[in-house]
Amino acid sequence: MTDTASPPAPSGEVYGDHVFSHLRPDEAERLEALAQALDENTFRRLGRLPLRADWHCLEIGAGLGTTARWLAARCSRGRVVATDIDTRLFPDPGSRNGWEAREHDVTRDEFPAGSFDLIHARWVFSHLRSRDADLTRVARWLKPGGWLVVEDLAQFPLESSPNPLYRKVSLAMCAAVQARIGTDCTWARDLPRVLGAAGLTAVGTEASASSVGPTPMGRFWQLSAEQLRSDLQETFGITTTELERFLVEVRSGGLTDLCLGTVAAWGQAPPQLQLVAR
Repeated sequence: MTDTASPPAPSGEVYGDHVFSHLRPDEAERLEALAQALDENTFRRLGRLPLRADWHCLEIGAGLGTTARWLAARCSRGRVVATDIDTRLFPDPGSRNGWEAREHDVTRDEFPAGSFDLIHARWVFSHLRSRDADLTRVARWLKPGGWLVVEDLAQFPLESSPNPLYRKVSLAMCAAVQARIGTDCTWARDLPRVLGAAGLTAVGTEASASSVGPTPMGRFWQLSAEQLRSDLQETFGITTTELERFLVEVRSGGLTDLCLGTVAAWGQAPPQLQLVAR
C-alpha cells in the first residue's frame, strides 16, 4: 500500500515540455547529478557485452552524453549515435570525441532495420506513454545478433522506506510525474517480458539503487522535487512544512535511504532473424 492516492489521469504534456525541460536553468545540474549516480553501473553492465571496436551503437535519450562518450572510446572504429528530443545540453561538437548527435523522438522517428550492434537507453521508456510499442519498434533497429540494453527507473525502493516523510513525498513525486507526463514508475519490472515479446533472446535482468543524502542521487532527487513543487502541494497535499523538511533531509547526512531503483534488462536479436512488427 502506498502513501498517496491514485494520481489523476495523465495530461497531454510530455517529458521536457515543462517538467524537466532543458530550458530550465537547473536541468543540466539535475542531469549531471543523475549521470554521476548511475554511470558506474551503466558502464559495468555495458562492459559485460562482447563490445568490438567496429560496433555501431545507438544511445537513446543521451542526456549529457556521458554514456555516448564511454561507448565511443570502446567502439573507436565503429559509429556511436546519441539521440535526444532536445540536444541543447550535449557537449559542443568539437568536444564529442567520436560520437555524433541527432535530435530524435523515439516515439515517432525511425532508423532503418538492422542498423546497430548495440542499442542502449537509460531512464527513457518509463516516461513514454507508448513505451511497449516503442521498445518493440526499437528492437527492429538491431542487426542480427545485436544487443538491446534498457535501464529504467523503478519506485519499489521508495515503497519500503522506513522514513514516513521521505516515503510520502517520494511516492507523491512518482504520482506527480505520472499525472503530468505519463511516467510509469513501476513498468520497468516488466522489462524482461517486453524484451522477450519483441523477439529478443538471452534476456536477463538485474536491479540497483543509489542512496540519497550528500550524494549525487540526493542532489538529483532534491532538484526533481523542486521542479515538482507546485504539483506536490496543489494536487497531492504535501504541505510547505513537509516539503521543506524533505528537501533538507534528502541532502543531509542524517538520512540514509534509497532513492528510485534502476531495473536493467537486456536481450539479443536472433542471428539472421528479422524482427517483425507486432
